[in-house]
Amino acid sequence: MKLTKFAHACVRLEKDGKTLLVDPGSFSEDAVFEKADAILVTHEHQDHLDVDRVAALDVPVYTNAGVAAQLTALGDRVHVVADGQSFEAAGFSVSAYGKDHAVILPEWGVPCENVGFLIDDAVYHPGDSFTQPDRAVHTNLVPISGPWFALPPAVDYARTVKSQQLVGIHDGLLSPIGLSMFSRFLNTDERPYLGLAPGESTEIS
Repeated sequence: MKLTKFAHACVRLEKDGKTLLVDPGSFSEDAVFEKADAILVTHEHQDHLDVDRVAALDVPVYTNAGVAAQLTALGDRVHVVADGQSFEAAGFSVSAYGKDHAVILPEWGVPCENVGFLIDDAVYHPGDSFTQPDRAVHTNLVPISGPWFALPPAVDYARTVKSQQLVGIHDGLLSPIGLSMFSRFLNTDERPYLGLAPGESTEIS
């Protein structure tokens, strides 16, 4: 399986001629939307969901109830999933984790639903949360910026989830200086951190 990182929180997974997109949002490059066999969306914020460009792709979308309410025009192409459910999307096995977006400000409470996705028991995308999967993974996608982000819980999340490697995501707000800092915080000999630039890929064995 090949994982390609795109701007901010979007990744593309390719396997056996099939393509799965996760969180193609408003920051995503046009190339993201050139080919897809299925789409996973963690939550409704526009940096993770570009409604118009997702609607233009005639493929199934798997997401939570909050996002589905924004995609009613797509009819039965939209499939609602929730924490604890497993399903297949374009030949990929997927399990859903969690239900809440991370808190941005205490007075705002939980801003919306959020579901993380474990794909082929290998790649975990938490969306805007530090919800942990219940098993070891090959590649753990770690959010490294955002209005809700804080470094200590991000490091704790990265250390607690057993994985073979880390890839930084949710990085659209960071300068090159900020991006360069995260290898210091997250990289170890046992669990390397990959600061992939948009368009760069890694193979998942």
